[in-house]
Amino acid sequence: MTSTSLGQSIAKAIESTGPISLIHYMKQCLTGKDGGYYTSSPDPFGKSGDFVTSPEISQMFGELIGIWIIYEWMSQNQCNGKKVVLIELGPGRGTLMDDALRVMRKFEPFAKSVSSVKLVEASGPLRDLQCAKLCGEDIKPRWQGTNWTENTKHFGAPVTWYDDVRQISLQHDEAPFFIAHEFFDALPINAFENTPDGWRELLVDVKKNKLILPNSEEPKEPEFCFTLAPKLSAPARALNSLSPRYEALSRVPNAMVEISPDSHGYIINFSRSIHNAGSGAALVIDYGPANTVPMNSLRGIQKHKRVSPFVQPGKVDLSADVDFGALVETALRPDFNVEVHGPAEQSQFLFGLGIKERYESLAQMAEGDSETLAILKSGFERLTERGGLGMGMIYKALAIVPESGGRQIAGFQREAPVEEDPIAEEQPQI
Repeated sequence: MTSTSLGQSIAKAIESTGPISLIHYMKQCLTGKDGGYYTSSPDPFGKSGDFVTSPEISQMFGELIGIWIIYEWMSQNQCNGKKVVLIELGPGRGTLMDDALRVMRKFEPFAKSVSSVKLVEASGPLRDLQCAKLCGEDIKPRWQGTNWTENTKHFGAPVTWYDDVRQISLQHDEAPFFIAHEFFDALPINAFENTPDGWRELLVDVKKNKLILPNSEEPKEPEFCFTLAPKLSAPARALNSLSPRYEALSRVPNAMVEISPDSHGYIINFSRSIHNAGSGAALVIDYGPANTVPMNSLRGIQKHKRVSPFVQPGKVDLSADVDFGALVETALRPDFNVEVHGPAEQSQFLFGLGIKERYESLAQMAEGDSETLAILKSGFERLTERGGLGMGMIYKALAIVPESGGRQIAGFQREAPVEEDPIAEEQPQI
């Protein structure tokens, strides 16, 4: 017996055919049609949900993402007259895109160049939240034969929803700008351990002797556990050939490696799209080590606390550290004419875009309002501080842009070029 219907389904499958891959377990828990976390949770974000993301902490985050895209558009010779397509993967409540669009409308030449907004979102409940945020409180997306769509409240740009980024078709006169904030950490991973017999895949099995008390909503112990594959699996056999970093770790006893095939696929999609257009950019912001290979990083999050990833399948958010080194390796394949900047710590990235100046400007507007000032200060510190609960060091930013001979990219330079608030007229959104 397990604590959720999804858990029962997974347990039955394991008991019938044996342990399953971690990728399969995570996909079922996160996006399974019957009880997956993102497909069944009405709103996992914010204080009342399981976790809080940067756009929900402060308007400054989304505003500066919007500024970054405008900077990059200008640096690319305004993309030579091409239409701008804004693409966000995993848009949450739509807060980041809403804040970015609110800033973009202040820059009329850029706003006129935006032809459409495209959101990659598999969750129906979250799609409705995003539509309410971007289009109007009581507005629902309309089904247009193949996709849900509606017009945003910001300069009338149409927004269309997709289940998969591969469904998005770009035209020759369009420049794609991808945003992926806390998207890659939720993609399923495979895990491997280096044994005396070489790499062995870590599989998910039903935990024996687990304790679930009658009438208890939560198990007292994890319901599933890792087990080593008894023999060499196809993913383990291919591991060393995927990267020199993995081959080097094969000589380290008991080393562990986590890889995300889906992350590889998304970065290829970004890089190929930018290469084909000769313009555009991709901005990835997530948490994980800058240089080392993630290991043993799978975690569960519920009600803002870390829990075992093997309790209450479908009721717990699962995530793992992003392997930024792998993202860089994938983007820099020789068949893509792109360059990569970063990963840079989030604090460096935001300070380089002017978050300090933006915070000071907002604080000046809110002078005398102690509650708003406290919210602004807390948000600024949470986004930029490098210790404690701060996100400044743990989170990293990575940019993919067309090859340009190594020009400086806003937010990735060592010295902040900003000396004033880039959007001084925009008011606090409290």
